[in-house]
Amino acid sequence: MSSPASSYSLGVVSTGNEELDNRLGGGLPFPSLIILEGDNGTGKTALCDQFTYGLTSVGKKVLFITTENSVKNFLQQAKNISYDLVTPYVKGLLSIIPAHLGGIRWDSESVTELFELLTDFIRVRSEGFDAIIFDSLSLLTNYLPTTSIHNFMTELRQLVKYGKLAVITIHPKMIGEEAMRVVAATSDVYFRLYLAEIGGRGVKVINVVKIRGAPTLAESTIAFDVDPAFGVKIVPLALAKV
Repeated sequence: MSSPASSYSLGVVSTGNEELDNRLGGGLPFPSLIILEGDNGTGKTALCDQFTYGLTSVGKKVLFITTENSVKNFLQQAKNISYDLVTPYVKGLLSIIPAHLGGIRWDSESVTELFELLTDFIRVRSEGFDAIIFDSLSLLTNYLPTTSIHNFMTELRQLVKYGKLAVITIHPKMIGEEAMRVVAATSDVYFRLYLAEIGGRGVKVINVVKIRGAPTLAESTIAFDVDPAFGVKIVPLALAKV
């Protein structure tokens, strides 16, 4: 890695969605460690796709690790909600690592060994990307000792120190309390996602638990939907309440 003094300067990078940027106080703090917490269906992966689109649109190199999709399915899923991630993938701005666990034993020893190899891989490859997105960490946490999770988050903090952006998604019901405390304590930005019905309209909601480094004050509650034609679409709360 290069010297942290030469690469660490706090700024923001656009999500690729102007309305979302405005509500986040200008965009995503860069560098930073961002946690997206939410149950299934709350829009975590859609936001990851949005962030990837925004980052690669300004020339940032993204390493995307998915435990839920193959490369083909990942790109198709993004396309289904209007994000063309094939172009940055072909251009080398996007690298996709499908961390599928098919064929291995689902036990603590096997998953811990795989996770440590993945952590080493990230360290070795760190010069080749500006941002890393891990969707989702939760699939592995039930099999990992807290020390492995702590070491992983420490590695991500090091990446941030050297000017990188890191985004991690987690399912709160699939991660232990101690591991959750470790993850929360190390983050710069923490978004809690949930589903809500406001005025009879179903929306997804981002609760901004904390955000360090935004140029202006972020809104505490952001309602959005995932539209196949537009991707992540902000829903004004006044409209959502109609």
